[in-house]
Amino acid sequence: SNASLAARDLAVLWHPCTQMHDHESIPVIPIARASGVHLTDFDGKRYIDAISSWWVNIWGHAHPGINAALKQQLDTLEHVILAGFSHEPIVELAERLVERAPSGLSRCFFADNGSAAIEVALKMSMHCWQNRGETRKTRFVALAGSYHGETLGALSVTDIPLFSQTYGPLITPQLRVPSPDWTLAPEGMSAEHFARQQFSVLEDLLRERHEEISAVIVEPLVQGAAGMKMYHPIYLTLLRDACTRYGVHLIADEIAVGFARTGRFFACEQAGIRPDFLCLSKALTAGYLPMSVVMTTEDIYRSFYDRYENLKGFLHSHSFTGNPLAARAALASLDLFAEDPQL
Repeated sequence: SNASLAARDLAVLWHPCTQMHDHESIPVIPIARASGVHLTDFDGKRYIDAISSWWVNIWGHAHPGINAALKQQLDTLEHVILAGFSHEPIVELAERLVERAPSGLSRCFFADNGSAAIEVALKMSMHCWQNRGETRKTRFVALAGSYHGETLGALSVTDIPLFSQTYGPLITPQLRVPSPDWTLAPEGMSAEHFARQQFSVLEDLLRERHEEISAVIVEPLVQGAAGMKMYHPIYLTLLRDACTRYGVHLIADEIAVGFARTGRFFACEQAGIRPDFLCLSKALTAGYLPMSVVMTTEDIYRSFYDRYENLKGFLHSHSFTGNPLAARAALASLDLFAEDPQL
């Protein structure tokens, strides 16, 4: 029953983003099974999964096509180390993501979750500059109200005090600029005008301090944890141009907004731009298994390409990187996208 499982839960579990004391009066909701948009508890009550189980489940629960693909993969290869080894699902997934992504994003580095993807992008950006002798470029710029995850590197570019304030002593301070969120605009000002106005602050910062800035990181078009704050695509257009002119990387965190959630397959496409790093997770595997990927350019990839003893390689790893089951779920999800002619 719900009651018995909830009691067992509270005896041993510590839930994420949860004040456990609240569950003394508000019971947790045990889920027995799921199908489509519905979750069903042990007493037979159904719930609509309106949050898509933390924004990950894009085709509904227990999708028969994804289920079948996973069952077949499970009988073939469940996991193998991706350092020095490879497998067909991860190669095909990388190929298909490269086909889908803005032109020029030709390399895929896989990790395990969204925060890990942000850590990879931050480290990869700074390490790239180090490999090129640009040793001063160690700072990052993020928007006010930004959210990029809750590991320490990700928290350094997150501007939600609820998540980051307590851990201030552990976090390297980074640079902040005003958000182009249109709800902050004076009455009567258009979204485009406000975006241009807000961008001028970032332009000034890049002009003055580009020699120490490694990258600018943004959530394209929608700042999710800030309250679904949206802004005009012109901000991304101006940002791409400025990053190119001042020699600064652009990191696009599309963990929440990627995979058609803004009307285009990737939000960056709304502005017609290509970031230097594209971070994806959440909907990547349609909510089935943890996986993330950082897509980047051949130019950045080549900055790490050298003999092992020269210590230019990117030594970042996760035990379950490129897991075949997760890759197969992602491929099955891409198959479903391929059936929609508008995507």
